[in-house]
Amino acid sequence: MKKSNLYLTVSGLVIILLLISGCSAEPAGLSDDQVGEVTTSILQAISADNYQAFTPDLSPQMLAAIPEDQFHAMSTMLQATSGDFVSLGELRMVNNQGYAVYVYTCVYEQEQVVVTITFAIGGTQVEGLFFDSPNLREANQ
Repeated sequence: MKKSNLYLTVSGLVIILLLISGCSAEPAGLSDDQVGEVTTSILQAISADNYQAFTPDLSPQMLAAIPEDQFHAMSTMLQATSGDFVSLGELRMVNNQGYAVYVYTCVYEQEQVVVTITFAIGGTQVEGLFFDSPNLREANQ
């Protein structure tokens, strides 16, 4: 009976360890600090309406998806609804379909904006950039 209890206990611990190790998110090929620097640089470039400063860390697919005219429209909308970018806030990171997804609650002049920036797992180029806030949702209705 003692062997069966030990076996059950060890089996339970192994299952728990496997579950815990499987739950940790895999990061981009950058440290969290580097992701924060890239994100800050991009958000500052948007606030300054500076396309050249916006593009260095973008993947070729992102460059194709956000040409300069669309960048200026995005910059104008963020300025009108949320104001200038002030600072990064709390960071959460998850994985989704092969991507490291970093979610920041950022401080803007007029409101908090949730900024989601994605990288391929192990990658160093921005593959996605998304914004969400009450003012942005209202403006898009």
